[in-house]
Parts: sequence; C-alpha cells; structure tokens
Amino acid sequence: MRGRTQAPRPQPSIIEHFAKEFARFLNNVQNNEVDILGSFLIENEWEKYQKDAKDVIESLELAGFVIVPQMPTDAMVAAADQTLSKGLMGSGSRAYVTAVWGAMIAAWLESRNSNLILDIFSMALSRASNPSSRRDSSMFDASFQRFRKQSQDILAGLEKTGLAVVPDEPAPVMVSAGVAETAEHRSRTNQQIGADPSYIAKLYENMLVARPK
Repeated sequence: MRGRTQAPRPQPSIIEHFAKEFARFLNNVQNNEVDILGSFLIENEWEKYQKDAKDVIESLELAGFVIVPQMPTDAMVAAADQTLSKGLMGSGSRAYVTAVWGAMIAAWLESRNSNLILDIFSMALSRASNPSSRRDSSMFDASFQRFRKQSQDILAGLEKTGLAVVPDEPAPVMVSAGVAETAEHRSRTNQQIGADPSYIAKLYENMLVARPK
C-alpha cells in the first residue's frame, strides 16, 4: 500500500538459523526461495532441530569459537570501552569501534583455517541424519566427512546473513588489523589507545561478551 512501509523481518536467532539449516538438509531442500514445498517444510519443522542447533553452538564454544554479527550491534559498541561511549571520543566512538571490529573480523575471515569449524558442522549433520548414533558412540568415525559440502554451504550461508564464527580470543592477525585500522581514524585519543595491542584485544573481548545470542 502506498505510503506505508513494510516492517523489516526480525533477524532470526543463531539457534533458529542453524535449526533451519538442519531442516533444509534433512528435507533435501535445494533452494527454498523457489521450492515452495521446501520452504514450507523448513518453516514448519525447524523447531524439531533446536537441540541439534544448540549442540553445534556448544561444540563451537568448547572448541574456542563464538558466533557474532559482522556489523556490531549498539550493545556491542557500548560495551567495547565504557570511556569511549561516555565522551572520551564523543560521537566518533561508534565509527572508530565499528571500523576496528570490521577490520578484525575481515582479517580473521581472510586468514583462518576453517577445518575444525567444518568438522563440527559435519559431525552435527551426521548425528542429525542418524539419531541412533546419539546413543551409540561407537558409530562416530571419519564417515562424518561425507557431509563436508553441506557444512561448507552452512558456513557460507551463515556469513551471507552477516554472521561469522570467530575465536573467543583475538588471533594475532586480528589484533594487528585493529591496530592498523586505528591509523585510519586520526585523532589524539584513538591514536594513543589504538597503538596498544592489549587495548585492541580487550576491546574485542568486551564486544564478544555483549554479542547477541
């Protein structure tokens, strides 16, 4: 209707995202944008796979990974450094924190080895496709690697939605990227604090705590 804008669709939770990926895979839905029945199945069955989705997130966390938005939320920016949000840099704090965060995430995505992440996804798909394997631990073997392609698709889809799987402590390449990004935001304050790698690392860790879950 003219003059009325449609409200944006809420961003699905991380658990919902993974549960829908399980529903997509187990119902053999290739493209839910054109497959009406497949889309219906995903929307009506994803809640059945919430346990599988939670298991994936827990496995990632045990391995030292968390899932975060590539564009930080307001809560993450505010948590980055309380002194920034309370006037140390004034209105420039959001631009600075967002730029540093973006540089750190980009550096990780460009340099990471995703094998462990893909193994976690593959093992989860293996369990979901054969529920009896949950009760028989002897059934876990290298056969989970047959789900590698689907795991790659899940990881790519996750990043396409604006999320990323990152380490719960910043890798050296991430800290270096954050320090380098500081040079692009020239002010007396951020030049002073951004030159300190430990400050950049703490900024990252504070933002992880405030990430949406």
